[in-house]
Amino acid sequence: MKYFSEITKELYDSKEDLVAAEVKATKAKSDREVKAKEVEKLLKEATEATKKANKALNDFVKEYGSFKTTLKESPYDFFDVLDKFLW
Repeated sequence: MKYFSEITKELYDSKEDLVAAEVKATKAKSDREVKAKEVEKLLKEATEATKKANKALNDFVKEYGSFKTTLKESPYDFFDVLDKFLW
């Protein structure tokens, strides 16, 4: 007799195999959701930090005329910059 899993959409030879596969699939989905929420939180924090930095920079330039510095790491990925030119 074969057992069909509604979660994995696959057939299994035994009920034990089905239960083990469903537990594994459910755990993987749960882990993915936790990591996705962490990424969303970090992206939101990065967006807020960028807004604050841009506001501070604009205020500084309005008050003093210019701002000069050397960036050791770019806050932008090469593809982010490239996308602005292509789209």
